[in-house]
Amino acid sequence: MPISTAPASVDYERVHMRLGLILEEVGELVGAVYGTRAAAALDEVASRLREYDEGERDVVEAADALADLTYVVYGMALESGISLPRVLAEVQASNMSKLDENGRPIYREDGKVLKGPGFFPPNVARALEQPLDASAPTDA
Repeated sequence: MPISTAPASVDYERVHMRLGLILEEVGELVGAVYGTRAAAALDEVASRLREYDEGERDVVEAADALADLTYVVYGMALESGISLPRVLAEVQASNMSKLDENGRPIYREDGKVLKGPGFFPPNVARALEQPLDASAPTDA
């Protein structure tokens, strides 16, 4: 994954891949909360967004939107009694299991990391077993 050391506009193909991944996860959340029909409706709209790309990138607005997304996601997790740091630890462990035999990521042609031979899914249920400590919202 390329990492920029200063705010910059994301490469054309990478921005589509990254936004696609964000929308894919939003679709999973919509499916979990509203059901499969709602998720399918969102997926249909999301699949057409690239057609409307005007080619302009505003890094300040993008940074603000990413921060706002993070903020509201944490808010929903807290209201749902979910310790997001615990769930993130499970997801991180799973993501690191996607590496190949040499400890390197396996990339799809669009840059998405594929599952390696040692892949295991995140154990989100385990992360949810301990109740959230409401006195410590950064509960880990």
